[in-house]
Amino acid sequence: MSKTSPTSFAGLRPKETTANPPTAVSSGSHQDTARETLESIAFAFVLALLFRTFVAEAFVIPTGSMAPTLFGRNKDVTCQECHETYQVGASDELNEEGFLVRRIEESVCPNCRNPNKILDLPVFKGDRILVNKFTYQVGNPERWDVIVFRYPEDLQKNYIKRLVGLPGESIRIARGDVYARQGDQGEFEILRKQNPDKQKLLQLLVYDDRHAPVKLLAKGFPERWSPMAREHATLENATEPTPSTEPTQPIKPIDGWVRDEKSWKHDPAVRSFTIEAGAEATKWVRYQHLIPSQSDWKDLAAANELPFQARPQLITDFCGYNTYTGGRSFNMDDDRFWVGDLTLNCTVEINSITPATATGSPNPELILELTEGVRHYVCRINVATGLATLLRNDELAADSSVADITMATAPTPIRGVGKYTISFANVDDRLCLWVNSTWMSSGLIPFGNGAEFTPPANRNPQESDLTPAGFAVQGLGARVSNLVLQRDIYYRAESVANDAGDFSSHEQELVDSSRIRESLTDPLEYGARYSKHANEALFHALGTDEFFVMGDNSPRSQDSRLWSNSRRAVNRHAVPRQALLGKAFFIYWPHAIPFLNSGRGFPVINHTPARDRNGPLVEAYPDYAAPFYPQWWRWKRIR
Repeated sequence: MSKTSPTSFAGLRPKETTANPPTAVSSGSHQDTARETLESIAFAFVLALLFRTFVAEAFVIPTGSMAPTLFGRNKDVTCQECHETYQVGASDELNEEGFLVRRIEESVCPNCRNPNKILDLPVFKGDRILVNKFTYQVGNPERWDVIVFRYPEDLQKNYIKRLVGLPGESIRIARGDVYARQGDQGEFEILRKQNPDKQKLLQLLVYDDRHAPVKLLAKGFPERWSPMAREHATLENATEPTPSTEPTQPIKPIDGWVRDEKSWKHDPAVRSFTIEAGAEATKWVRYQHLIPSQSDWKDLAAANELPFQARPQLITDFCGYNTYTGGRSFNMDDDRFWVGDLTLNCTVEINSITPATATGSPNPELILELTEGVRHYVCRINVATGLATLLRNDELAADSSVADITMATAPTPIRGVGKYTISFANVDDRLCLWVNSTWMSSGLIPFGNGAEFTPPANRNPQESDLTPAGFAVQGLGARVSNLVLQRDIYYRAESVANDAGDFSSHEQELVDSSRIRESLTDPLEYGARYSKHANEALFHALGTDEFFVMGDNSPRSQDSRLWSNSRRAVNRHAVPRQALLGKAFFIYWPHAIPFLNSGRGFPVINHTPARDRNGPLVEAYPDYAAPFYPQWWRWKRIR
């Protein structure tokens, strides 16, 4: 990672004056003034040097190992089909000397999977950040800090990662989660972000319904969110889809769910679901991870007949930042691991409440559900009282009618008619609920330790993970919109054995991953294959002044998991305390936004190209463009 120039100061001392200045100045006065100026400049330089050495320093992020928290060299992309905006890493365009060798050409939208042509999009340098050096001179680093340190294998290089393991801890990475224990004995415990608001910031996009691929849907590709009901309750209401809407979406139940077109009404134009008051039964809308294939998009572009065979599949660790063609590597299908830690975001407008009858009515409720394997995690909110209750099923109960287990309760502001923004998360073995979050107020509902849980013995996905998220109402009239489903970071269990040679190849999470992606539509088969071929990553206990670090962009991060050991360290995965430079605390200049000339600005400086080892000289393109305005919405504290 390269540095920026240190902040400079113009610290010139003002000239002394008197009430009655002389009318003439001797030549000696000119010499004194020049000397004072030089002294002031030298003093300002010393102050700047001291500030940089002991207080703060500016850095530039060159690579994407910390995306999406921090961007390296990248391109901004707006999907040509769904109009979702995302970033794609462009560091692979450069060789190790920093010369342009091959431009990236195409990327895949993380929202709708449309392949976007990005060859001619402008490229931007990475985020410019400020690093607080004083923090670790007076205090200790804290878990999940974003830190800058000298790379243990080459002290001339500065790296930036997230601090995960603390002195004395052994680290374990399994199924996307990180665990720690003191020493090399005892039980591992999952490492949660103690502040759930930090956890919320690190979630990655699965699907944003506000940016649906409308052209594909108009041709009959099925919606991912749809009204559904249990087969035994509503089979008579489930209708075969018409050819003009969903030509091949079968009536075959998914985990006992079938489409129910007679409850919620979907408005595809404004992307919302509406239900009228009066229904006492619980009415559901559920998500299915229906992914268009590359051939689907090609058929649409060619105006061909679209023989959709869309089947719901497991949510994976797909990362749009890493998915592109061109550059020095090919990364179009790197996702392969099931992610069960999800966050459901939506806006709920409660319009009416069904009046109580003489015989009594069920409590008017808003219900949110997230599924992970054999567990269903539910948040039931009584709209009459505002009380929220967290529940989970008993996976050991043979009878599905057995009542759910109550985990915790807490009051919420969801009471009566009104409009509410809601986020419900199942991440790192903890349930979290946010209501009406703003930049001034977190909106986190305080459930306490009751929201935490021990995972079940069976960690494999089930058929229920093909409908992993849903919402429902009972006794309410409501409108639900702004549906966004997110996932947690999946930390890959890759490692280099501590006692291996200096530059040994690293061990993958899956010994045989050749067919794991083919099993994504069959959760039981996926689970069997994963259990048979998967590895965990284990790292020996750190020393008293050592730390374990990882990048947020786990598939593309060279971090503690994978370092060589030419330095002959006892722990090849450790960052010693003396290598820490400071805590990253603020993005003070993300890349600027050019305007005019169709949003590209006008080139100022072209990037220097070099001859590719295996090809001709590549075409240069602008590194900077003007005019521009600052990307002020990304000026923020780093968390």
